[in-house]
Amino acid sequence: MLAGTALVRFPVPGGRWHRGLQARRRLEQFFGRRVASRRRQPGPDLFSQLCQAEDDRGQRFSDADVVNHMIFLMMAAHDTSTLTLCAMMYYLARHPHWQQRLREESRALGKTRLIFTDLEQLTGIGQVMREALRLMPPVHGIPRRTVKPVQFNGATIPAGTFVMISPYVTQHMARHWPAPERFDPERFAPDRLPLPDPYQYIPFGGGAHKCIGLHFAELQIKTILHQILLRFEWSVPSHYRMPVNFTTLPKPADDLPVYLTALSPSRHPSTNP
Repeated sequence: MLAGTALVRFPVPGGRWHRGLQARRRLEQFFGRRVASRRRQPGPDLFSQLCQAEDDRGQRFSDADVVNHMIFLMMAAHDTSTLTLCAMMYYLARHPHWQQRLREESRALGKTRLIFTDLEQLTGIGQVMREALRLMPPVHGIPRRTVKPVQFNGATIPAGTFVMISPYVTQHMARHWPAPERFDPERFAPDRLPLPDPYQYIPFGGGAHKCIGLHFAELQIKTILHQILLRFEWSVPSHYRMPVNFTTLPKPADDLPVYLTALSPSRHPSTNP
């Protein structure tokens, strides 16, 4: 991400591109030193699984392939998941009744250490995540190029034309979303799904190029927010509206100041083994 926003894509010391390359080398060294041991003694983690994976011919990934996949895994969803959590924290701070509703949902599980099947019970977090992604999609522009002539709104777009699809614009269109600026996670309640048009909601893109990380992102976000809900309450001033910086990915322009209050230990569920 740091190198990708560089204006000068040459390793000039002190520049973003140079710092990005240095950071990548550190990641390559970190994972590279551990591939051999994960091949000998694999664990249940994805790193080990990549070290052991074989194709139909019994061939494994090279060490470089494993390292590249791990770096991609770390970086591909790092900013997008973080920004989604930022948006969720902001909207839950402005709508404390939803924050409390999710907290009660998490407390009802009676545990802090979740397993995979617990996550499907956190339906409220899933609804809030989807509404936050609608209002503030972390990827607000999707570049595409037409492979054949396309008819759109009475105009012909020639083959080979560069086009930009905007989830941000699409997901704020009043003809698809009543009161589009209102935070309303009930839009994604089970009895209101599926949506009338699958392409009215595209935070992960759509079609053949739809992001393969959408389910993984939901698991990450549910796991993290569950812990925050059990331990803290948070708020923003009643007049506060989060300014957004769209220079790269949309992010809080002021680092999203919130008032965070720790909950008393007596209000935490007991820790299960």
